[in-house]
Amino acid sequence: MYFFISPKIDGKLTRLKVELVHKTEVLEHYEVKAKNKSLTLQTNRLLFESKGLKHRKGQWKLISGNLHNAAALEKIIKAIEGKI
Repeated sequence: MYFFISPKIDGKLTRLKVELVHKTEVLEHYEVKAKNKSLTLQTNRLLFESKGLKHRKGQWKLISGNLHNAAALEKIIKAIEGKI
């Protein structure tokens, strides 16, 4: 499964491809791809959904890749949460 997001990073609208690469009962791994870079993010939101905590957001963790701008990472995460 893949989808596209368009967060505004450093004043520019950036189109990124997001792909669900791994899914278990409690974890999901998403790969975010740009032209020449990729990031892998992990979330445990399925754990909270399975326990009936629908309003609690999962914790996100950067597994691989480099992103020097923490604000950009937060915008990417918010855009992904808006799509899933």
